[in-house]
Amino acid sequence: MMSPREKESGQASLVFIASLVIIMAALALLVDGGRYLVMRNRGRMMADASALSAAGMLDIEKAQEGDFVLDKTEAIKQADKIFTYNMADIPEWSDYQLTQVRVSGNEIWVTITGTSAPVFGSNFGLNYSATIVSSARAASGISGER
Repeated sequence: MMSPREKESGQASLVFIASLVIIMAALALLVDGGRYLVMRNRGRMMADASALSAAGMLDIEKAQEGDFVLDKTEAIKQADKIFTYNMADIPEWSDYQLTQVRVSGNEIWVTITGTSAPVFGSNFGLNYSATIVSSARAASGISGER
């Protein structure tokens, strides 16, 4: 006959293994979640910088007539230039695309999409990718909006 102490042997190792799995899953969520936040902030920064820089591309001929509108071609070129410049700093684990540049009058809208694969999630069989979409709007001149 087995004593109660002998019946319970090995339970501590089961609790340890279960705890270790939970801790590793939490670590995976923490690291992958942190990468998502970095991606989101970087995407916002890149969209803001591209839009603000492009908003300075006024159509000089129309501005001399008192009509402050953006030169569409130059604004799109400037947004792409600043986006490309900012791409030099991105981490190798993320990928960004300048998905839309729209110019209307004195306003410009820039949209950037970024994707990244998980670091630890794939170790647990979680095959997903994080996708962010960041947009920014800028205008040249004086606007009545607040």
